[in-house]
Amino acid sequence: MYRKDLEQAKDTLNKGGILGVPTETVYGLAVKSDNSEAIRKLLTLKERPVGSGKVLTMMLADVNDIERYALVDYEQISMARHYFPGELTIILPKRRSFKHPYFDSFSTIGIRIPAHDYMLQLLKETGPLLVTSANPRGERPCRTHKELKERMPSIDAVVQGKSGGNLPSTIVDWTDKKPRVIRQGGLLIVRYV
Repeated sequence: MYRKDLEQAKDTLNKGGILGVPTETVYGLAVKSDNSEAIRKLLTLKERPVGSGKVLTMMLADVNDIERYALVDYEQISMARHYFPGELTIILPKRRSFKHPYFDSFSTIGIRIPAHDYMLQLLKETGPLLVTSANPRGERPCRTHKELKERMPSIDAVVQGKSGGNLPSTIVDWTDKKPRVIRQGGLLIVRYV
């Protein structure tokens, strides 16, 4: 059953669909990072114009992939290795050589590696996904697939399950010399900040 679910999820993403996905925090809405039309659909759904200042998070499966997209020094990669996979999003300076129709409008990039077996397997098979919390604008994030289907019925597909928590990921901005927490989620940062 697990393999079948994974194949159906990949099929939705490969066809440019928006997929509701469980994580160890809350449910997310995911699209393939290399599908511009899917990204536009997701931004429209979330009522988030490109100039809004809120950037979609890039989810990866492996810490070693971070340097392909972001500029990181020893301390930043050490923090990533310490807390990933986990309930953390790190905002880093975007690597200039990383050209992308969506991210070209930004100088930073938010990276997350979830501590969720299903999501990690999906990411290993699909490559990077752009993800945002699964909720209508201004409302709390969804925690179950049933809640997501009820509150956002236009989603192309939803992976059945339940999220692991009530709070979204903690966001740390490390685009300057020192990291700073800009959203406190379920993870308490005790090192670096």
